[in-house]
Amino acid sequence: MATYSRLIRRLMVTSLTIVISRALISPLLTLFLSNKLGLNPQDVGLLLGIAVFSATLFSLYGGYIIDRLDKRRLLILTMLSSGIGLILLTFAQNLYLVTLVLIISETASALFLICSKAILSENLPVGQRVKAFSLNYTLTNIGYAIGPMIGVVIAGIWPSAPFIVAGLIACGSILLLLGVSREVNPLASASQPQSFVKTLIILKNDRTMILFTLGCLLSTLVHGRFTLYLSQYLLATHTQQQTLDTMAALLACNAITVILLQYQIGRFLKREHLRFWIAGGTALFIVGLIGFSLADSLVGWCVAMFIFTLGEMIIYPADFLFVDTLAPEELRGSYYGAQNLAALGGAVSPVMCGFLLMHTPAPSMFYALSALAALGGYLCFVSGRRVATIQK
Repeated sequence: MATYSRLIRRLMVTSLTIVISRALISPLLTLFLSNKLGLNPQDVGLLLGIAVFSATLFSLYGGYIIDRLDKRRLLILTMLSSGIGLILLTFAQNLYLVTLVLIISETASALFLICSKAILSENLPVGQRVKAFSLNYTLTNIGYAIGPMIGVVIAGIWPSAPFIVAGLIACGSILLLLGVSREVNPLASASQPQSFVKTLIILKNDRTMILFTLGCLLSTLVHGRFTLYLSQYLLATHTQQQTLDTMAALLACNAITVILLQYQIGRFLKREHLRFWIAGGTALFIVGLIGFSLADSLVGWCVAMFIFTLGEMIIYPADFLFVDTLAPEELRGSYYGAQNLAALGGAVSPVMCGFLLMHTPAPSMFYALSALAALGGYLCFVSGRRVATIQK
C-alpha cells in the first residue's frame, strides 16, 4: 500500500473505519428494529427494503453529482450523514422517523462506495485498478472481522450503544480525509454531459451496461444483503441468542476469508476472462446457499459461508472491472451510480425472504435465491462476452 499516493492510502483506511462502523450494527439491526418497533420478520424486511430501495434510486443522481463536484468533500458529507443517522436511530421512536433515518444512512453509504470507486479509477493507472480495489476490499473486510464481535459485546452492556459508537466512528473518519484535496485530479468539464438528462440518455444507449446491471440486480438479491436474510432466517428458526452468536461467527468467517484470499484472487482477474470468473462466482454462490439450507451446526454454517464468500470475492472485483472497462473517463461516477442500481436487489431481498419465511418452509428461501443467482449469472456472462469482444 506504500506505493499508492496519500489520497489512495487514506481512502483505503477510511473505507476500513467506515465498514467497522457499519459492521458494529450489522448483526444487531434486524433484532434492534424488531424489539424497538415490535415488527415481525416480514415487516422488518419491508422496512429495510424501503430504505435500500430509496437509497439506490438517490444514488443514480448521486453518481452524476460525483462527476461534477469535489469528490473529497462529497466523501466527507457522506460520512457525516451516515454518522449522524446511526446516532439518531437510537432516539427514533416511531416508524416514519426510523424509516427516514435509515434512508439517509443507506444513501450516504451507497454514495461513499460510488465515490471511492470513482476516486480509485481516476487516480490509478488501468493496470493497478483491480489490484487496488481488491486490496481496498480486503481492508474493508477487516472491519467485518472486528465490528460484529465488538458490536455484540457492546450490545450486551447497552443495546443502543453499538449505534452510538458506530456513528462516532463514521464522524471521526472525516479527519482522515482532511488535507488531501490537492491530490484529486479534476476531470475536464468540457467533456462532461451538460445535464443529468443527457447523462441518462448516454447510459440508456449502452446496451451492454444495461444487460450487466440487470444480471447484477438478480445476483445482488443473493449477495448484496446476505446478512439481513440470514438474520431473518435465523430469527425464524433459532432463539435470539443463537441468532446473535451465529451471525457473529458467520460475519467473522466471511471477513477472515476475504482478508486471507481476496487480494490473491484479485490479482488474477483479467478483463478478457470476466465472463468465466463471473460464472465461477455464481456457481459458488449456489453451492453456498444450498449449504445454508442444510446446515444443522455452527460448523456447517461456517463451511457454507466459506464457499459463499469465495463467490463474493470473485463477483465484487469483477463488477468493478466490468464498469471500469465500459465507463468513459469523465463519467466514472455516473456509470458506478448506474451499476449501483443493482443494489435494488438488496432492497427486494429482505422483503422477498421475509415473505417466504412467513408463508413457506424456511429452507425454500435458499432454493429461490439459488435460482435467481443462476439467472443473474447468465445475464452477466452474456454481457461479459461483449466486454471481451470490446477488448479485442
